[in-house]
Amino acid sequence: MEFEQAYLVIGNLQVRYYGIIIVLALLAGAYVASLLASRSGHDSDHIWGGLTWAIIPGIVGARLWFVLFPPVSLTTGCGIEGELCQDTAWMLQNFFDSEYGAIAIWNGGLSIFGAMIGGSLGAWLYLSPWHNRIVGALTTLVTPLIWLYQLLEWLLHAAMNRLRGKDAAPFRYRRPLSSFPDEGMRLGPWMDIAGVAIPLGQAIGRIANYINQELYGGPTNLPWGINIPRQARVAPYESLIEHPIDTLFHPLWAYEALWSLVAFVVLWRVYHLYRGRLVSGDILLLSVAQYSIGRFLLEFMRVEFATIGQTGINSSQTITLIALVLSVALLLRRHRGGRLDELKAADDAAERSESLPGTDS
Repeated sequence: MEFEQAYLVIGNLQVRYYGIIIVLALLAGAYVASLLASRSGHDSDHIWGGLTWAIIPGIVGARLWFVLFPPVSLTTGCGIEGELCQDTAWMLQNFFDSEYGAIAIWNGGLSIFGAMIGGSLGAWLYLSPWHNRIVGALTTLVTPLIWLYQLLEWLLHAAMNRLRGKDAAPFRYRRPLSSFPDEGMRLGPWMDIAGVAIPLGQAIGRIANYINQELYGGPTNLPWGINIPRQARVAPYESLIEHPIDTLFHPLWAYEALWSLVAFVVLWRVYHLYRGRLVSGDILLLSVAQYSIGRFLLEFMRVEFATIGQTGINSSQTITLIALVLSVALLLRRHRGGRLDELKAADDAAERSESLPGTDS
């Protein structure tokens, strides 16, 4: 199946299928997370609240990572006179270039690593003691708008009361208050929920890479190979003489989607069957470890990858290798000797304190 058009036309509006699929992936992951939260005795509204805080930092992080580690297809012209070199320096110097500059997220160029880092930062801020400070600062900035809205609301009620022959109550400005606990919320339970839900979002999101004709491997004779049009190919596969138009390529997007889907099913089962034997945060560490293994191996097949500067070192394999080592090391350290009992006791005490009357779940 090939997509001759990567967007849906609604009147004069073009809506890209890539964006639609990414939104569906976010909603699916958030829905699963809300189910897990409800079944675990937590307020599922915090899932949607955390998601709203994570979206903008996630987009910024995804683009920033792409700018810092552009794929080799954009940097092959560096050092060659007359060739366009779209490396980090060029994108920053041409920041507002609407086609290739650092700001041009509408032309592609978003990295899942940056999205995860930025989104995690946003979610952490939502759960942290900074939550009420940020809400307070934003409320102060928009106080004139809130005041105007409440005034219009009061005028409407006053007019309705006058029609009914009633006196209007005096106008009073009501400052919005946040019911979020000042001390923030524990990260552990929410990290485990995220560890289960994120692989499902990744599995759905990878379909968007197929729509954009990207994330593929080298040529293959396997029956599930996909055709990549010439304009979407990168070196050394642009030549239709050496690689005819009917050449099939490994669908890496499908491999990663299947890997993530299997991981989601396994982690879902682990969450429901073995969570009582684990410490808060363990399932997230398992999720990070499984993704790191899959991504590290698939990068060997990928034809368009990013490197660290001009070193030739694959940046994705580097970050996944570091993530794998750290996640496994933390798991081993947590479950060594009597450390597990101490952590579980602390977990239980924290959970009991959150369940006390008057506290937020």
